[in-house]
Amino acid sequence: MPVAKNSSRSRARRAPLLPEAQLEVVARRFRVLGVPSRLRILDTLMSGALGMGELAEATGLEQSNLSRQVTELEREGCVVRRKHGRSVLVEIADPSLRELCALVCRAVEERAR
Repeated sequence: MPVAKNSSRSRARRAPLLPEAQLEVVARRFRVLGVPSRLRILDTLMSGALGMGELAEATGLEQSNLSRQVTELEREGCVVRRKHGRSVLVEIADPSLRELCALVCRAVEERAR
């Protein structure tokens, strides 16, 4: 008997969308985004770059904790630090994070209704 193209058996045989190495990169990105304080930092940076002092005040995070969290976000390419005079500004490095956060926030709001 021929197998229909839309059967679950034929779908199970298709090649994965992402190679294993790329899946690991995506998983790391989601892990780094899975910490509420990091999401608070990203949410705060959505309106633009801020100095570390301003970011600490806006997020309510202690300077040492903020620095650790920004380092983790920076390591995964989510944010970048750049010198601006004598201060260091932090800004979102990956524009796709804006889209991802908006998408997830919309979905959460819709489910809450």
